[in-house]
Amino acid sequence: MQKNTKRLLSIILGSCIFVTFTWFHTPSKNDVMKMSLGSDRVLLSSAGESLQTLRTDFKKRRLAWQPLKRFPQSLQQAVILAEDQRFPYHLGFDPLGFARALIANLRGSRLQGASTITMQLSDLIQEDVLLHNHSIKKGSVSHKLLQIARAFFIELKWSKDEILEAYLNLIHLRGEFQGVPAFSTAYLDKDPLALDPAESFVIASLISSPNQRAKHLRNKVCTLYQRSALHKGTSCLNILASVDQFFKNPPSMPASPSLAPHLARRLFKNSDDTFLTSTLDGDLQRKVTAILEKNIYRLKNSNVRDTAAIVIDNHTGKVLAYVGTVSSSENPYVDGVTSYRQAGSSLKPFIYGKAIETKTLTAASILLDDPTAISWGGDVYRPSNYDKHFYGPVAVREALASSLNVPAVKAVTILGLHETYSTLQSLQFSNLKEPDYYGVSMALGAVEVRLDELANAYRMLANGGVWSPLKLTEADSKNASTAQRILSPEAAYIIGSILSDPDARSIGFGWDNPLETPFWTAVKTGTSKDYRDNWCLGYSEHYTVGVWAGNFNAEAMNKVSGVSGVGPSWYEIMSELHRDKRSSAPAPPAHVVEKEVRHEWALHPHKEYFIQGTEPQQDVIETALQKRVQFIFPAEGSILVKDPHIAQEHVALFIRFKGDVPSKSQLLWDGKNLGEAISPFKVPQPETGRHELVIANNGKILSKVLFTIRGAED
Repeated sequence: MQKNTKRLLSIILGSCIFVTFTWFHTPSKNDVMKMSLGSDRVLLSSAGESLQTLRTDFKKRRLAWQPLKRFPQSLQQAVILAEDQRFPYHLGFDPLGFARALIANLRGSRLQGASTITMQLSDLIQEDVLLHNHSIKKGSVSHKLLQIARAFFIELKWSKDEILEAYLNLIHLRGEFQGVPAFSTAYLDKDPLALDPAESFVIASLISSPNQRAKHLRNKVCTLYQRSALHKGTSCLNILASVDQFFKNPPSMPASPSLAPHLARRLFKNSDDTFLTSTLDGDLQRKVTAILEKNIYRLKNSNVRDTAAIVIDNHTGKVLAYVGTVSSSENPYVDGVTSYRQAGSSLKPFIYGKAIETKTLTAASILLDDPTAISWGGDVYRPSNYDKHFYGPVAVREALASSLNVPAVKAVTILGLHETYSTLQSLQFSNLKEPDYYGVSMALGAVEVRLDELANAYRMLANGGVWSPLKLTEADSKNASTAQRILSPEAAYIIGSILSDPDARSIGFGWDNPLETPFWTAVKTGTSKDYRDNWCLGYSEHYTVGVWAGNFNAEAMNKVSGVSGVGPSWYEIMSELHRDKRSSAPAPPAHVVEKEVRHEWALHPHKEYFIQGTEPQQDVIETALQKRVQFIFPAEGSILVKDPHIAQEHVALFIRFKGDVPSKSQLLWDGKNLGEAISPFKVPQPETGRHELVIANNGKILSKVLFTIRGAED
C-alpha cells in the first residue's frame, strides 16, 4: 500500500513538473512573431517607401508576418477543411480524427497523420525549426505524444484566431517558400488578401504534400472543392484552371528597389526587425546617387573609381541621404561612408578652431608659409603646398581657406601636439591612434577617418560648436541624445566665416571653382598623400554634405584634387538641397568683435572677426614673425636618439630658440628651472623619456615644446 502511495505521489509530482515546465516553455504569439524572422529585411524611407530589400536567409523564403485579417475567409475555410475540420472545437488534439486515421492505417489505406492545425503549429514554432531551418522530426510515438502535449498548452495560451494566423504565416509550402504571403507573392504575384476562392483551394491542397505534381494536385483540389459548401453540384473546372496557373511560370519574387544597400547592411547587422524605418529621404537618395554616378563617369580617365556621400540635417542630426558607394571598380560592396581613409586637409578647420578658441591665434594672425624642415621620428619632414609654391607671410584666414600646408603645420606646433590630438579626439573619431604615431602630420591628414564621422564634425561647426550623434533610423530620432560642446560659439563662427570666404580662398583655388555657391555655405576640401583620397565637406544654414572619392584598393588618382574631384558633386548636391530653400549666414555670437584691419602687404583693409579681447589695437597688422619666441631645436614632437658611439657622460643636448626673448626669462625642463633662457643652452647628460621644455617670463609661457629622448638600445 505504501509503495503504491509513493508511486502515485511520484506520478503526480512528475506530472506537475511536466505541466509547469511545458506551460512556461510554451511561447506566446508575440514571442513567435519576434522569432519568426522573414528571409528578407526591408529598409524604408522616412515616408515609408521601400528603399532596399536584403535577403538574409537563403534556406527559406518567408516574408513579414501578416495579421489574420490579411488572409481571405475563403483561404481560412479551405485550410481548415483540408487540414482540421474540427479545429474550432478541440483543444489541440482531435480524438475523432485520430481514430479515423488509425482505422484507415490498420486497413492498409493511405497513411494518415491525424495532426491538427495546432499540432502542426507546435512543430513549426520550435526554435530550431523557426530560427535555424532544422527539419521537423516526425513519425515516432514520443514525437506524437509531445506534439499533443505542446498543442494542448498552445490552445490554453492562444486564441483560435492567433493559432490560425500563425499557421498561415509559417506553414511550409512549395519549394523554399514558407507561409502564404511568400508563396502567393512568388507564384501569383499577389498579396494574400487578393487571393480568390479557387487559389485558396489550391494552396490548402498543397499543405499536406507541398511538392506534389500537377496531376495529383488537380485530383486533391477537386476532392477538397467537392467537400466544400461552395460546391453545390457545380464543376471544379474553374478551380483546375488555377492549378494550371501555378505550374505555368516558375516562381519569382518581384524586383525590389536597391537604393541604400550599404546602410541596410549596416542597420540590419544589429537588428532582428523585418522592417526598419530610416531617416532617409527617398527622392533625395535617388538624386544624390545620380549625381555621384555622373561625376564618377566624368573622372573615369583620372583613375577614380569609387565615391560616396552623406547628407545630414544640421538641426536634427538625421541622415537624409547615405550613398555608401557608387563604383566602377571591383569593390561595390565596400561602404565608403564607414571606411577609414586619410583625411588630407579636411581636419585643418578644427585645429585652427581650437587655436582661435584658446586665443593662441586669431583669424588675422600671421604665419609664415616658407620652406620648412621638421625632425620627426628620426626623419626630416618637409611639408609643401599642393601647387609646390610658398606664399611667405599669410594671415590665418588665407592659410585655412586656401589650405596652405606649412602654416597648418606651424599652427600645430604653436597649439601643441597634445592639444591638437585632444581636439581631434573630442570629435569622436573612432580609429585614432596615439598622438606620437602622427606627430605634426595630423595637420595634413595622416589621421584616418570615416566620412560619416567627419561630416558630423563639420555639422558641429554648423551648430555653433555643439556635437551630437547622427540619427539613422526613426527610432534613433525618438531617443534623446547627449549634446557636447566641442568649440566655443565664437570659434565656430569665425571658422565658418573663413570657410565661406571666396576672397580668402582665391590664393589656393582661384575665383572660379565648384566651391562658390549662390547661397551661403562654408566648405573645405582635402586631398590625402599621393592623391589617394578626395574630400569635400561643407555646410549651409540647414544641411551638411560630405563627399569622398578615390579607390578602395588604395591606388592613386591621376593628380585629382578635392576641388576638381569631389567639388562638383558637393556643389550639385548642395544646389539640389537649396532648389527651393534659402541659406543665410549665421549671426555673430555676442562675444565676437568685428574690426577693420589691414595687413602690411595688402592695399585695402578688410573686416575681420575676433573673440573679444583678442582684437589688435592697431589697424595695420605688421609682420613681426622674427620677434615671436619659438624653439628651433628640439622641434615639437621630435624623437631624439643618443649616439651609441659617444660615451654617455659626454652626451649633451643643445637647446636652440629664436625670437625676442625678454630679459630674466627662464628655461624650464619638465617644470624644473634650468636658468636664464639663452640660446644655445647646453643640457648635459639628458635623461631618456618624454620631456617638456618651456620658456617663461613672470609666469607667462612664451613657448613650449614636447619631445622624446631615447637611448641607443631602445
